[in-house]
Amino acid sequence: MYPTWRWYGPADPITIDEVAALGVDGVVTALHHIENGAVWSREEIRKRKQELGSMPWSVVESVPVHEGIKQNTDAAPELLKNYRQCLENLSAEGINTVCYNFMPVLDWTRTRLAVPVPGGTTVALNGLDLVAFDVFILAREHAAEDYPAEIVELAADHYEEMSREDREEVSATMLKGLPGSEESFTLVTFRDAIAPYLHINRATFKDNLRRFLEEVVPTAAREGIKLTIHPDDPPWPVVGLPRIVSTVDDLRELLGMVDDPANGLCLCTGSLGSRSDNDLPAMAREFVDRINFIHLRNVKRDLHESFTESGHLQGDVDMAAVMRELLQRGENIPYRPDHGFTIFDDRKRRTNPGYSLYGRMRGLAELEGLRSGLSASLSA
Repeated sequence: MYPTWRWYGPADPITIDEVAALGVDGVVTALHHIENGAVWSREEIRKRKQELGSMPWSVVESVPVHEGIKQNTDAAPELLKNYRQCLENLSAEGINTVCYNFMPVLDWTRTRLAVPVPGGTTVALNGLDLVAFDVFILAREHAAEDYPAEIVELAADHYEEMSREDREEVSATMLKGLPGSEESFTLVTFRDAIAPYLHINRATFKDNLRRFLEEVVPTAAREGIKLTIHPDDPPWPVVGLPRIVSTVDDLRELLGMVDDPANGLCLCTGSLGSRSDNDLPAMAREFVDRINFIHLRNVKRDLHESFTESGHLQGDVDMAAVMRELLQRGENIPYRPDHGFTIFDDRKRRTNPGYSLYGRMRGLAELEGLRSGLSASLSA
């Protein structure tokens, strides 16, 4: 394992010079300014490499999968062709680890972005916030039928107790766009975005993922690229959208869809660890040979499918046990401290939620200390 840092490019309030001073061995970045579905040219890839200065571009996170591919629309063949071309261009420029996700519409979901912690804030998903948003604010048709009756009743009471400011905060957080993007949804555009998926069941959505893998994995294998799929965040359905990369059985199935080393996983301990029935050390042990990228993050789980992002070593995920399993693999796999508290001077910066400087620095220091100690004990 070796440490990397996610950087959103020249617009990131954290400069590449600051990144270079952190002691990481590589950068995780992407061409966020290029429209989803378009080809990343070699010229644009070279430009980003130049912007990194002396820092190597270790992982692309991510080459987004267009909604037309996820929905298998008439545009899918052309979009898949463009995706394969992106992989070829990245390989030609010496970049061989590509992260992506297959979550419909929402890249991640939180309901609160400024939950107090000592000295700062963190992000959280409150399950009753989410149900209240879906049933009473978004007012998705038949939404209440997707939840147990007692949860809908609790969410109704919760909604009545929410202040106007609370409701606005939850709505704004739910409607945020992708990390690194300045765009966000309105209620109208969000309803339009999720509408096609209300007619795509879980089995059909799995078929669409299988079709994607069958189209792109052979190209990745030929080009020497390791694909790494990021799990669902959170790992359960959200506002009626299907989730298919959430459990150990999901991971087994998707690896078997195209059984090739190029078809790999991004182990995100925070996303998968949000479910109490996901055994993260066991998952790391089972899939260690197919894990090509690692996000180390921790959460504190609560009732009603709720969680708060915690310190990297302080949550419900046994980070030492997970890392011990990962260190059994001889290959040097890139990892990054995923998310962090907003603390110190970051409270004055306008950073992407979870992507503070000092909070992630704290996480990096903790994780590197843990890695160093475990590595020494394993080699003794």
